[in-house]
Amino acid sequence: MSRGFRERIAVSLLGAALVMAAVLGVMTIRSYTQPASTALVQQGEVSGAQSGASPAAMPNAPGSTQTSGGGSGGVSGGKITIGGFFDITGPVDSSVERDTVRAYMQAINQAGGINGRQVEYVWCDSKYDASSAHACAQYLIAQHVLAVVGITAPLGEDNEIKTLTSAGIPVIGGLGTPAEYRDALSFPVSANFYRYGTAIADEAKALGVKHPAVVVLADVPWVKPVEANLLNRLAANGIAYTDVEEVSATQASYTATVFNMQHSNHGPSPGGGAAPSYKCPATDKSCPDYVIAALDPFSYHRLFDAMEAANWYPGVLGAGLDKFNVQKSYDGELRNAHSLVPFLSPYDHQSNATVHQYLGTVQHYYPGQFQALDIYTQHSWTAAMVFTAAAKKAGSNLTPDSLVQALNSLQGFQTGWSVPLSYGSGAHDPNHCFTYTANNGAGWRTTTQGWICS
Repeated sequence: MSRGFRERIAVSLLGAALVMAAVLGVMTIRSYTQPASTALVQQGEVSGAQSGASPAAMPNAPGSTQTSGGGSGGVSGGKITIGGFFDITGPVDSSVERDTVRAYMQAINQAGGINGRQVEYVWCDSKYDASSAHACAQYLIAQHVLAVVGITAPLGEDNEIKTLTSAGIPVIGGLGTPAEYRDALSFPVSANFYRYGTAIADEAKALGVKHPAVVVLADVPWVKPVEANLLNRLAANGIAYTDVEEVSATQASYTATVFNMQHSNHGPSPGGGAAPSYKCPATDKSCPDYVIAALDPFSYHRLFDAMEAANWYPGVLGAGLDKFNVQKSYDGELRNAHSLVPFLSPYDHQSNATVHQYLGTVQHYYPGQFQALDIYTQHSWTAAMVFTAAAKKAGSNLTPDSLVQALNSLQGFQTGWSVPLSYGSGAHDPNHCFTYTANNGAGWRTTTQGWICS
């Protein structure tokens, strides 16, 4: 079945309200006007967006419309101010993660707010730059936000967790960088990236991978321990990789990277030990048999363009491969692609209530972002869910302290698309589990029964 034919089928299905956004990969976006209630706020080079009205019937939406006066630390009268920062300018565009949180909060406001208070969301562009991320953290502190909800800034967010929590501001969600799991005021919702290394290597073993080439994003400092864990776990699983390529998100072309993966064996030594590298015989065109990739969604695009130019189509194993507005340009790379995710995939879980609400709400308010949805927007949506549940539980006397108490009291919180999340005193690491999806060229499908936890 051709891609164009699949798209025509999907368009007809997605025109119906009950199957809005059922299949991300073949969606044709309708044109909507962004809500007039979403206002832009400017302060120097730092900008933010205030939440406005949006659909009702959201998860955790309060039934009460009572407004409480007073408050402090992001709470004043009938308003709650929260914030986040996102890499938008530069090689990584995380504006879709920002707009996912905004869409959720607009829906909450339409449903009456949180215990009668409306939520205002302020945001900042961290520009894929560590200094800008620090400036964003300072800006949010100056705005006296109650909490930071949903940050996506690969180059800077790990350093700024402590900046925010030292100011008494809880951080909910994030990419899953190491610092998020070491701080009592950080409340991650996803699996630690360190666990991704273990999970990818274990999936490689399950798939029967023998001699993969590995490519990782190396301009993000916190990726180094993830890379080492991945390589060590591959070795422990008896998988000898042929090459390790370290690349940058700002790298314009991956042509040389792909050439090296095809022909080289110069893997680094994880932890200073002997690298379990393997030299492919010159006559064995099936070696390397896989590419194991730990990249951002935009770098995948450059990698796959280079693979296509080289007419090289090994299996691909990674995380976050299913971002539609990037993967729609993939070709043979999807014929044997595998991706792991810490949430249920929206591609084949359209009947899931959380998936349905997530897709429908983002499409309604930010239709131009719909095709950009990815695994990291699921992080953002889940962070918004957790914040709302805790803020509602804290009641009318909402303060940073009461919010943290409410967050720590969440036990077995049902997101609807992940394992239940539980918090408590001390550092938090609530999600150790993944599902695995595969694509044979005709779409993504979940290949595991239940959750695979590490």
